[in-house]
Amino acid sequence: MIQSFFTTVLNFTFTPFTFRRNIRLLILSIPASILLTGCVVKGNALCTGEPVMTIETRGGGSEDIAVLPLDPTGNITRLFIRERCNDSSDPECKTGQWRLGSVDISRENTPASTRYAWRPGNDASEDDFEPLGMSLVPGNTPGEGTLFVIDIARPQSVRIWQLDISGGEITKATLATPADTQTGARLTAANSLQAVRNDDSRSFHLTITRFDEYGLLPFRPTPWPALVRINNGVIQPPPAQDFRNANGIIRPCTGCDLVIASYWERRLRFVSKENGEIGEYASAELPIRPDNLRLDSERILIAGQHRVDLTALNLLVSSHIPSPSAVYAIDTGSLGPDTMPTLLWEGGWKYGHSAATAVALPGNRLAIGQINTPGILVVDCSP
Repeated sequence: MIQSFFTTVLNFTFTPFTFRRNIRLLILSIPASILLTGCVVKGNALCTGEPVMTIETRGGGSEDIAVLPLDPTGNITRLFIRERCNDSSDPECKTGQWRLGSVDISRENTPASTRYAWRPGNDASEDDFEPLGMSLVPGNTPGEGTLFVIDIARPQSVRIWQLDISGGEITKATLATPADTQTGARLTAANSLQAVRNDDSRSFHLTITRFDEYGLLPFRPTPWPALVRINNGVIQPPPAQDFRNANGIIRPCTGCDLVIASYWERRLRFVSKENGEIGEYASAELPIRPDNLRLDSERILIAGQHRVDLTALNLLVSSHIPSPSAVYAIDTGSLGPDTMPTLLWEGGWKYGHSAATAVALPGNRLAIGQINTPGILVVDCSP
């Protein structure tokens, strides 16, 4: 059933920041679509357009997905996702609240529905929780790791949660950011993050992107630091740089500079690991607006949307509105301004509404998350 505009407005009264953010995106999409609209590109994709299965989620889109191997063979993988609850009797998460969910997937199984993984307090007492970007640092053994999650429920005081995982379950939650208003304000517009374990094996270095949703409008305050860096819980001085396009972020290899997705430019860019300054192009121009980036061995998976106007309509008016999307891959060893990524998956008008992230699964498959549309698509790919 098509979700009406008025129903959407009522839903967003529970999260006014999200509603205001989407209104602004829709307004921006009108001139932007005239100047920046792309076409749906058909090509020899290496993955099937039609999903072999769809992982059912409670509600809302899983704009990001974190992957945790559960066994040494890599056959079983646990996905951590974000989803909106839809059960008023659930003591852990009431209707309209966000939670982290999880689901296990292997080469053979058809996964069941997602299950509860975590939310603050592990109950429904706190309304202020809206997960967005995630970054998982694996531990020394399967089923162990540390998951970092951006929480944008308080737009002027964004939080980042550090979640310890043992046996595949979240066992401890702490704030990875200093509990002060200055840090929360500097994290305003936080979108995606990359976490790296420090040499001491106990602390972490976080790099968070900030996407300026007003970036196409004149008279914006400058500078706009694209990145916030936090080392072992201490926020680092920002580079004096004005850059508003930073979306997804990834570290392609140990000791390498980072790579970000530059949304409006349709390119990837390098980021200095030393000072966080935005550098040269890391790819040629893409047929999509790149969203989240994920590492798959020696290649970067790039998910994104073709048309910003349809993305805005899908986000604001109805999750059923088609928003053609695609997934590309680029080898980490060939990053450069002239390198064109390889097309992996093209959803066309039928599959994938505003795809935002893609992660590799066992058995040459991809799991594809969408910004606003419930369900995670699983597609088969060529070896």
